This record gives sequence, structure tokens and C-alpha cells, in this order.
Amino acid sequence: MTSSENPKNPHHFNVFAAACPSRKLLNDVTRRWSILVLASLLDGSLRFGQIRERVDGISDRMLSATLGALAEDRLIAKDDAAGTYSLTEPGRQIARQSLELFDSLYLALDEIVDARQAGDDGADSSDGVAAPGGAAASDGAVS
Repeated sequence: MTSSENPKNPHHFNVFAAACPSRKLLNDVTRRWSILVLASLLDGSLRFGQIRERVDGISDRMLSATLGALAEDRLIAKDDAAGTYSLTEPGRQIARQSLELFDSLYLALDEIVDARQAGDDGADSSDGVAAPGGAAASDGAVS
């Protein structure tokens, strides 16, 4: 189905076109911290520190920048009086879909780890992927 045939896309956005505004939104949403922040808000409104606790490893500076970008994209809203952040309806839709992506990642990772442990791919254990609960070796790449 092309974007012009998709009833969920009446404006005919095309994420494959560089000038389409959907490309910027895709970029903003699929940043590592953005997608995790969106998913963290699915259970309801949270304060800055609560989000930081849920999204392990994010710095205050990166969380602040991420919240600002998501608010600019109208995917989250800040209640200044309560000091909380919450999802807007578009943000909620994207966050729900992110959970499906996470589930797909977990399933794929199970298969990858099993294959590597069985020696099916010929790779050694220094490629940065570890079994759940184990530590990954670093190949020097920054993510």
C-alpha cells in the first residue's frame, strides 16, 4: 500500500522524501532517548526526576533537551503547575507502537543470542551483544 492509498495518511506524507515533515518527526522520535522517554510516560504523568529514574543512563542535560524536542513536536505536554510531563494523543499513539517495537527487538535478540551461543554465525563474543543479564563487550562504537 502506498502512502497515497493509506487512509491513515490523508495528507499523503512520505517519510522517504527528504523534504517531507514526517522525516523530521521520524528522526526526532527514533532517537534513542526520545523513544524511551515516550514509552516511560505511557503509565501517566511523571516529574523530571521520575522520568530520569525510569530511563536509566540519561543525563539531566540530555533529558532536558529530549523533553524540549518532544514538547516542540507536540508529543508531550508539560503541566508547569504540577511540574509533570504527559503524553499528548499523538505521543500516546507513538509510545504504544514503541512497545511493539521493543517486543520485536527482544524476540530478535533471543534468536540472535541463541544462534551465537550455538556457534551458528561464526562470530565471537567480542561483537558487543551479550545474553540477557550478561555484559556486552565493547567494540568502541558510540551509540
